[in-house]
Amino acid sequence: MTVKRLPLWAKIVTGVALSLIIVIAIAMGLAPALVKHVIEQDGSAKLHRRVVIQGPVGIDWSLDPRITLNRVTVANPPWTKGAMVTMRQLRVRIALLPLLHGHVLLPSLVLRRPVIHLDKPGPTRANWVFVKQKPRKPRPKPPVIPRIGRLVITHGRITVHDGPAATDLVLRIRSVKPSTRLLLSGHGRYKGSPFTLKGALGSPTKVESDRSPYPVRLAIHIGRFLARINGTLIAPMALKNVDLHVMLKGAGLGRVHKAISLPLPQTGPFQISGQLTRHGHTWNLAHFRGLVGKSDLEGTISVRPGHPMFMRANLTSRFLNFKDLAGFVKAKPKKVNGHVKVVPHARGANKVLPAKPYKRSQLMKLDANVVYRAEHVYASHMRIQDLYAHLILQHGVVRLAPLNFGVANGLVAANYTMNASQPIYRTQLKAIARGIHLRLLFPKVKFKSAGTGRIGGRLQLSAPGNSIAAMTAHATGHLGLALANGSVNNLYVALAQLHIGNAALDWLSGMKQERIPCAVIRLGARNGLAKTRTFLIATPSANIIGRGTINMRRQTLHLTVLTKPKHITIISARGPLHVGGTFKKPVFSVSRKALIERAGAAVALGALLTPAAALLPLIDTAPGHKVDCPALLNNAGPKAHAEALKSAAQRAKRH
Repeated sequence: MTVKRLPLWAKIVTGVALSLIIVIAIAMGLAPALVKHVIEQDGSAKLHRRVVIQGPVGIDWSLDPRITLNRVTVANPPWTKGAMVTMRQLRVRIALLPLLHGHVLLPSLVLRRPVIHLDKPGPTRANWVFVKQKPRKPRPKPPVIPRIGRLVITHGRITVHDGPAATDLVLRIRSVKPSTRLLLSGHGRYKGSPFTLKGALGSPTKVESDRSPYPVRLAIHIGRFLARINGTLIAPMALKNVDLHVMLKGAGLGRVHKAISLPLPQTGPFQISGQLTRHGHTWNLAHFRGLVGKSDLEGTISVRPGHPMFMRANLTSRFLNFKDLAGFVKAKPKKVNGHVKVVPHARGANKVLPAKPYKRSQLMKLDANVVYRAEHVYASHMRIQDLYAHLILQHGVVRLAPLNFGVANGLVAANYTMNASQPIYRTQLKAIARGIHLRLLFPKVKFKSAGTGRIGGRLQLSAPGNSIAAMTAHATGHLGLALANGSVNNLYVALAQLHIGNAALDWLSGMKQERIPCAVIRLGARNGLAKTRTFLIATPSANIIGRGTINMRRQTLHLTVLTKPKHITIISARGPLHVGGTFKKPVFSVSRKALIERAGAAVALGALLTPAAALLPLIDTAPGHKVDCPALLNNAGPKAHAEALKSAAQRAKRH
């Protein structure tokens, strides 16, 4: 049997086919070694770290070839030992056809026992900081991000050591129901505080989805701070359509600063919760409810990030204790004999006014429009009702207009403006108080059943300065107070609660049974120095008058108070009461000699009784208790006052 010889064209086709088969066979045999070499060389060059594949490399050929890498390591920088990354196995499937269109699609990615060690032994070294590359020209298009169809992580572990931050963490991650969710857990110390983490996230394969909600459930403990987050996100990488229930709890907002580096003030224990959503660029916290100490708070808050950030809030409290929020006004709570006392940040041994400047940089970062209402406010021993405040912060200008509240059955209305848009702030304050009951103003004081009295007043100040101490040191304006239907005894009891010293109380003791039908005090301030304009406490037997200065820059007192008797009584020869010292440590003293020496100043003292009729309507006396304050002021005019002073001095000299 003879075999036909193949034609030439058939021989050529057969030869080419056999050659291709041989080449493909050789390529498939060499491919694993080539892939290993390329990954090691390219990875090492880009990371400036040695990348090694210690195990075999497997390739399953198809239109979606699967590549398996075993025992992969990424070395640490030379200054530390061991590996930064180790992985028992990495298995990835690559879709070839999408590559033709510039898309990277990984139908599946499996990471078995990945371990990452993050180490920062000092402030200038961290193994996750790679060698800086030379800056490149901006790319016209963003880099291509691979799309992952299915992700599986088994026994993943991340260790974190940050020496300067006193942080040592162990985090674990693993897949549950592949392509569905990831379980997270962790423990260790974060910034020196005990740390635990438990939670679950949706599959990373869904982070770019614009349709599917991405579930989030986390519980984080840092010391005594707890955060719980539960809800969904749309496209988590872009934070679209956020809908999360958030609960925060801790021993104090000031301690949260240590945990999350937010500049929050010192407060009591707190717990807040609400529904956090995001629409466009605006974040909203709705159904917000919380407790700070014993103070409750609820309402809505919205924040729009930017430069500056803008916040809008409508908040309500049923009960607010000022000491719970003392840190918000630059004061710090301090325990004294088991009780919390608000201590301002004062500068100097004899200074009491807070000298810590308000931070202009913080004010310029935020614009705000906040409305706040509180039914009951407890500030020290004072009870406040029906507080209403509207705060507007815009371009460094703070406006509190109005600030209205009820106190002691009376009303206070105030407007406050601080312009911090310039290096030296400018502050303006206007306030009116009307019909305040002295008895209710000091609820713990045991007054007599009658003659408690009502108080009213006006305050208007303007001042430059970047702290409370600086503002008062340069303040210009006036203060007026008026009292009706009071008594010396009740004034004596009230002053005793202020621990003003025995000298002042002894000076008043001889008049304790006297009523005070009317009292008016007016001060005028210029550049931090306040002088008395009117000082009159009218009683049936005598008028108590005074003059002096209050130096708000030095925080010192220099006042003289004396009696103008209407009849010859034992108090006729009483010497003047001197008030000196500092705001922190006032000094009271009585001297008969000074009365004789100062008799020539009678006309000057009398001139201080200037008209103060504008204050009288603010007293708001009760029905049936009409007080003729104008007549009392006229009877204590300059001429009568001077004559009485001279006669009192003569009587004192004879004695």
